[in-house]
Amino acid sequence: MLDKLHEIRVFENYDLLMEEEGHVVVSTEIVEKSLNYYGNAHGGYLFTLCDQVAGLTCLSLGSEAVTMQSNIHYMRGGRLGDSLKIDGTCLHNGRKTKVIEVIISNQAGEAVAQASFTMFVTGKRVVDEK
Repeated sequence: MLDKLHEIRVFENYDLLMEEEGHVVVSTEIVEKSLNYYGNAHGGYLFTLCDQVAGLTCLSLGSEAVTMQSNIHYMRGGRLGDSLKIDGTCLHNGRKTKVIEVIISNQAGEAVAQASFTMFVTGKRVVDEK
């Protein structure tokens, strides 16, 4: 049974479409390594996309942060080749916590998943000036 496990990849083919304070939008395409055994985008893959965008949204606010709590709703299956838009918006910009909503939609504009993240602020964003 363990020989049926395969690697799931996230962010091997993505574009940052927009970054402004408290709002980040990323796009990606579902590839074969993103699929579960039923041919749909793996739930863990979709969750990881949301988690990464929640973190990027915190960075856009000047804060380093880690996920403290999260919740996700899966509304529709993602298929091989689908173009996904992952849209993160800050709903609460506190000093110690941030609440981020992330919505994944497909190329038809249909919601694939919606997630809410409470992020714990660990410090200010460090900018590498090399």
